[in-house]
Amino acid sequence: MNKILTTALILMISALGVNAQSVSSADVKTSVAKILENGYKKMTDGDVEVKVSATPFAQLQLPDGKISYKIVQGADKIVPRDIKRIDVYVNDAFVKTLNLPVQTTVYKEVLVASDFINREQAITKDCTELKKVDVSLRMNYVLSEKMLEKEITTKKAFQKGEVLDKRFVKMRPDVARNGDVRIFFVSNGSVMITIDGTAMADGMTGDYVNVENKNYKKVYNGKVIGENKVLVNI
Repeated sequence: MNKILTTALILMISALGVNAQSVSSADVKTSVAKILENGYKKMTDGDVEVKVSATPFAQLQLPDGKISYKIVQGADKIVPRDIKRIDVYVNDAFVKTLNLPVQTTVYKEVLVASDFINREQAITKDCTELKKVDVSLRMNYVLSEKMLEKEITTKKAFQKGEVLDKRFVKMRPDVARNGDVRIFFVSNGSVMITIDGTAMADGMTGDYVNVENKNYKKVYNGKVIGENKVLVNI
């Protein structure tokens, strides 16, 4: 009797093996990391490295077929440490959901102090250098080499090798409050007309500010696209 049960069990295991596949933790980590890296590269001009820290399994048991992964939570923004929700599909059919811890690192060439920089000192090429560093925790606050074209002074002292942080510098805005600007009215991607206006707030390229038509005193909200230039979609 025991021999019959053992034989039956062996046959059942063999049958299951024909219709199943085992995927290692390392393979899952690599596949998920690659998907996230490809998505994040569209969000930044830096070099992106993604690492799945761990999985709750050594081997993932799945039905036979083509495996694919879909990031359903956590792929829309870059976060240094996060839990990503991933749906697993086999032959385009949903199988299960994984919640995996992920570490993301972004490296960019940014300005760092080449020597000690005093408070209220002008930031120039002479006191800075470009260095590739991890900017994951401060991507919105680093300074690129192009920023040296602007008038920048420090609000604090920077030590040699320290990454320059936008939060601690004073920068001449691309449009200045009460300053003259040229307003470009755009419709369906084409410039329809340009007029002279006045900026109602300071703004850097990429910021949205209110501008006033000098002749009719009408106020519009537009995007700063360069020095003293504001684009208004109509």
